[in-house]
Amino acid sequence: MTMTREKQERLSEDIHLLGDILGHVIRRQAGIEIFELEERIRALAKTRRVEADPAVDRRLAHVVGQLDPAEAELVARSFTTYFELVNLAEEQHRVRVLRERERDAHPQPTPESVSDAVATLYRAGVDEIEMRQLLDRLRIDLVFTAHPTQAKRRTILAKLRRIAAALTDLDVRDLLPAERAALVERLTAEVTLLWVTDRSRTTRPTVTDEVRTGLFYFDSTLWDVLPAVYDDMAAALTQHYPALRAPDNFLTFASWIGGDRDGNPNVTTDVTIETLRLHRGLALEKHRVNTRRLDRSLSISDDLAPVSDELAAAVRAYGELNAHLAYLRDRYPNETYRLHAAQVGADLAEASAGDMVGRLRGRPTPALRMRRHDNLLEPLALMDRSLRDGGMADIARAGLDRSLAQARIFGLHAARLDLRQYSEYNTAVLDELLGRLDWCVGFGALDGPGRAAVLTDALARPAPDLSGLDNLSAETRETLDLFQVLKRAVDYYGPELFGPYIVSMTHGPEDILAPLLLARWHGLSPGDDGTEGLRFAPLFETRDDLRAAPDIMAALFAHPGYAPHLERVGRRQTIMIGYSDSNKDAGYLAANWELYQAQEALAASCRQHDIVMMLFHGRGGTIARGGGPANRAILAQPPGSVAGRIRITEQGEVISDRYSHPAIAARHLQQVVHAVLIASAPEHYRLQVRPLPEWTAAMDELAALSYRAYRDLIYETPELLVYWSQATPMDEISQMRIGSRPSRRTAAATFTSLRAIPWGFSWMQCRHVLPGWLGVGAALTEFGRSPAQMELLRRMYRDWPFFRNVLDNSQVSMSQADMGIARLYADLVEDERVRELIFGQVSAAFATTRDAVLQVTGHRQLLDHDPVLQRAVRQRNPYIDPLNFIQVSLLRRLRALPNLDSAEAEAIRDTIFLTINGIASGLKNTG
Repeated sequence: MTMTREKQERLSEDIHLLGDILGHVIRRQAGIEIFELEERIRALAKTRRVEADPAVDRRLAHVVGQLDPAEAELVARSFTTYFELVNLAEEQHRVRVLRERERDAHPQPTPESVSDAVATLYRAGVDEIEMRQLLDRLRIDLVFTAHPTQAKRRTILAKLRRIAAALTDLDVRDLLPAERAALVERLTAEVTLLWVTDRSRTTRPTVTDEVRTGLFYFDSTLWDVLPAVYDDMAAALTQHYPALRAPDNFLTFASWIGGDRDGNPNVTTDVTIETLRLHRGLALEKHRVNTRRLDRSLSISDDLAPVSDELAAAVRAYGELNAHLAYLRDRYPNETYRLHAAQVGADLAEASAGDMVGRLRGRPTPALRMRRHDNLLEPLALMDRSLRDGGMADIARAGLDRSLAQARIFGLHAARLDLRQYSEYNTAVLDELLGRLDWCVGFGALDGPGRAAVLTDALARPAPDLSGLDNLSAETRETLDLFQVLKRAVDYYGPELFGPYIVSMTHGPEDILAPLLLARWHGLSPGDDGTEGLRFAPLFETRDDLRAAPDIMAALFAHPGYAPHLERVGRRQTIMIGYSDSNKDAGYLAANWELYQAQEALAASCRQHDIVMMLFHGRGGTIARGGGPANRAILAQPPGSVAGRIRITEQGEVISDRYSHPAIAARHLQQVVHAVLIASAPEHYRLQVRPLPEWTAAMDELAALSYRAYRDLIYETPELLVYWSQATPMDEISQMRIGSRPSRRTAAATFTSLRAIPWGFSWMQCRHVLPGWLGVGAALTEFGRSPAQMELLRRMYRDWPFFRNVLDNSQVSMSQADMGIARLYADLVEDERVRELIFGQVSAAFATTRDAVLQVTGHRQLLDHDPVLQRAVRQRNPYIDPLNFIQVSLLRRLRALPNLDSAEAEAIRDTIFLTINGIASGLKNTG
């Protein structure tokens, strides 16, 4: 995104406006002394960045160290609020640039849009038959997850959206002076509200709180943005492939929130039921509002325009009318379209009031007309056909097209709910059940092949009667309860409620056969007779599992217990790969290469077994967890691995960043669809780069070198864990009330049980950012010792999107790191030997990595390839640094207290939470 002087000035104007308002609020709410103190600290931080003088660091540390707890809280709040406002200004600037770019490109398509992708395929020579095949395969699922990296309360998010709306009004409205003054006054009131609102939650959010937060984006943004993407696809096809029509569901959303049980005991069957109710409730209400609009607008007289016999018959056959429908019939007897829309609305209202919880719990409930997707789609389509057949296509396009699109995309449940469970959990449940059934004693103690053999035998038997089993463990009873509810939901509301059942830490075929057996026992295995059921997806997360994944899937495809299931689901298979745990296990560079190779091998294995594969990318927000621009990441996938089908997680703060503003959400979705279309073109059109043999050989060596360097420090240096526990705010992060899920899968406090997300979060806060670059420098330096090898690396960076993406993303991580700030955190480590040993290795590795990356890329400074981001990082650092200084000072004070449960400790901890929020906002990243 280029930055002209005019555009930069407009961004600066917004930042100055918000900064002036914040300064005004600080002076009025906290006092002139706090404002002057904050300004003094900010000036020292700016001097620190200019002079790089250790004396400035000492002065800044001294000033911060003299703050009393109340002053520290107010200063931290000042910088945290500033970043929240700056982020909004930058968001508004991005929207401004996107609008100008689209305007400048017209009549040509905007780069990296759906229309641009279709035009590119057309110009490349993709013919109508090939395009039809691509569209038939096209399926993009974006999946919300509730991983605990969204550090802001929902209350704060709502206030920020109102400030963003005011900024938009300032930008796009032609305001009179009095109107502008009133708008600035409104902004001042909102910023004041932001200032006096607690940043930290008083309690940890419940799972249903997280469900509501996820649905907020469907309600406020996605409901209207997604149909516009479909419209763009239809228009692009009309222009270049007029005989083709856009698929009905090529871009959809799903959610893990309320269905992800992996390591989260708070996700119970009752919570999943409530999640389904909330999903359905939102969709029903949104559709009801649509039909209410239709029954008010479609005032078409039967005497003045034709009505199809089919539509008239549907209205007559409706049955008993409620009071509102009877009133409409009596008042508008000749307005069939109005009556039909009102009848659909009545069905939606009846369904909204229905007892979904009772039905899923097995209690008798009244039958509903509006149960499944088709119950909504068919009456809307009937009305659409009648309008078009009657010469009123303009009315259909203007009044009904959007409602029909929303019905097709969102159905009656807004988003499908994925289910996820840890492989060992399912093993333990079946160990108990199989033992109680006398089918196998000691199932859990068997090795993988042994468990697979037992499961194969169990799948061949008739389903047992489990109702007589009593005194079961809580985990087993909960699992059986869940599958009973899933059965009732699928039977009544349809399988469209659910995405796949995902098995975390899949190590072999037995880990997929386990939930398949549980599903079969409950009548949830798809049958030849059309019986609807669940589908299953392995999640491969560690380096070893990624390497074994192709063989595991080949064994599963041929397994007598799974092959029949595969046939019944059309030989379609979702396979998930995890970016977080693979990075924690192998390091950034090695993990990226393992993921790339796994995708290639899985795609080949699926082609060999005639399987339609959908790769599910478990990406996070940070670079270490697969973050970064989604379109570049998709285009960097191995050729042939996308093939029109992809699933990607959207996690934590990424959801807010991408889906809060409609224009930014639309742009993100356009870029994703563009990338999938280009990456799915037939290979002979060469729209993707297939790596040369010498490139892949180089990557093999680079990954091995990087893996050794990473493991040497993280796993083979015992002092590292001591350093990490004392030099990062990990304990404080684990106590933050930002998510329902614990930071560890199990109660045992081991490195293995620690989730990769808080691992990355803690390194980000202390500005080491190790997971995003450690091992890269050692690999590049060792491999590139000869001029020929260095030239090979430079050619790979220039010509191979995968390698370029890896190195460019590592530059983002390194730009967020700061060894001067990291040194402050290192000084928190009590043992001097441990401190100097680990920090010495980290700082040396950072310098090596920075120099090696610059040498390979040919850049003079990090992020030279992205000057806009480079400038933003430089402008933000002087405001992030004070928060780090304050956080370090407070951590030192907290750890020196004799009683960590005292009121004083709690007050310090709350301010530390505030600095964590501020640093996350400043870096625009958490974990």
